[in-house]
Amino acid sequence: MTDETFNDKEKQFNDLWDGVTPKGINRTKSLKFRQYILEHVRQMKRPLNRENALKYWMGILKIEARDSEGF
Repeated sequence: MTDETFNDKEKQFNDLWDGVTPKGINRTKSLKFRQYILEHVRQMKRPLNRENALKYWMGILKIEARDSEGF
């Protein structure tokens, strides 16, 4: 994964988290996205916060979980 791809994915997360759309801010989309991501974070038994949500979105939590299982 290149730095540009990494930055694009992080920007996409930030836009979704904040509800940024081409037409402006959409609070409903923001809340739906947060609920979706935080549910996945909860299933991984991690604290529900933006940092862990970003790690999940970027795939870092999966790598950490795999490493902790010894695979």
